[in-house]
Amino acid sequence: MKKKILIGLAVLLAITAILAGAYFYFKSVEDDWKTKLSKKIESYQDVISDFASSFKSVDKANDWLISWAESKDVSYTKYGSNVLVMTRKAGEGHEEEPTTILFCRYDTNYPKGSVQSIATAMAILKSDMEFGELKIFFVGDSDRKFSGINRIPSDEIPDGATVFTLDSGNKHMYSLMSGGSKAYTISKTLAHEDTKKDIAIKISITGAPGGVPDTKISSYPNPVVFIGKFLAKMQSDAINFEVASFKGGESTSLYATGAEAIIVINKDDVDRITGKLDSLKEDFVEKYGEDFPGVNLEYQQLQELPSAVMNKDDSSRLLSLIYTMLNGIYYKDENGEVVCISSINSVDTSDDSMMIKLSTASLSSAKMAEIDQAIGTLAGLSEFAVEMTSEIPIWSNSKGSDFAQKIKDNYLNYTGDSLEFTDSVPSTAGAVLAKEFKKANIISITSTENSADEDGGVIMTYILDGSK
Repeated sequence: MKKKILIGLAVLLAITAILAGAYFYFKSVEDDWKTKLSKKIESYQDVISDFASSFKSVDKANDWLISWAESKDVSYTKYGSNVLVMTRKAGEGHEEEPTTILFCRYDTNYPKGSVQSIATAMAILKSDMEFGELKIFFVGDSDRKFSGINRIPSDEIPDGATVFTLDSGNKHMYSLMSGGSKAYTISKTLAHEDTKKDIAIKISITGAPGGVPDTKISSYPNPVVFIGKFLAKMQSDAINFEVASFKGGESTSLYATGAEAIIVINKDDVDRITGKLDSLKEDFVEKYGEDFPGVNLEYQQLQELPSAVMNKDDSSRLLSLIYTMLNGIYYKDENGEVVCISSINSVDTSDDSMMIKLSTASLSSAKMAEIDQAIGTLAGLSEFAVEMTSEIPIWSNSKGSDFAQKIKDNYLNYTGDSLEFTDSVPSTAGAVLAKEFKKANIISITSTENSADEDGGVIMTYILDGSK
């Protein structure tokens, strides 16, 4: 009897050892892919950052992406000039699993904004784990128009596929809803005249980070607005100056990274105005210096006077419009959540017209209509014409669906934390994709500089979950 008990204990211990060994083996495999993926994402971020300038041109971006695909023996298909699809076939035994798609949209107006999403997609594509079919969509666009999506063939996104749209921003979000957006150009003819003053001063802001206007808009250093409001304040204080030029930003829908204005003043007013500029610089550093160390405000006296300045009435209308035009958070709900924003992103007086470009984004169609009317009214008061240049609809997906629950489960599995979906006020590619591919499961992930490896791990957990 004692011998049987000893044999039983030995068998039990052997089984326990086997199970423990199996546990630690699979745990090491799991930890191994997580570590490898994280390192790959970090490595690709460094590589893509070095080549980010290539993404200022769709043709150069395609050349770089295709070169990478060929060097890694990755299959790809090109559609038109701005859609490139890389495909990894399903591993053996995973052929019946639904297709997963990572959608990476890059904007030629803001190439560094796609570094994280492209790095994440490439790292997952080159993972040594086995799973179902994976496709990476690299879609080139400019000024956040999302027009490249319309060139994707219908059979490239099959029914039942899961689409992760990958974006970057200041706020980390997993979103099943994104705001509608509109872009506007506000313009007026411009007359010039000879200057009647003595000294030209250039005021400039450089090194602002750029990017997509979002709910942190109130804390962002907007070069166009900052300089414009300073000049408008001097105008309202009856300080005598002329505006020779004012230019900043290139995009309708992306923050300006810099701006400059040239003003002409009387020599008797130099000390007074440079004193105000010194105070402006101090205020700027105090407000933005810590969070945005790369951004600078400078002013300098020019050696030559400009050949002409803006007509006084025209410059007054321009500065008054920048001062009064909606810029920042337009509306918050009863819980204090931002619902609607508006952003002035560009100003240009270089031709015979003066032009302002701005964008709005809202989770509420009613607030969108409200802000649309307000923009038209403010522009009309300064005798500017308004043209809406693009529009993206509000998009929403069910937060109570099986798909949403699976995302939450995979997020918990990978991070150990519960996931709360956050509605994205800025529009996302999900809005256009949902319209074109109604039977796909779509979620938008906005990564910050510090969250790309975590987001890549969550996506990989989702993909591997499909193979169980």
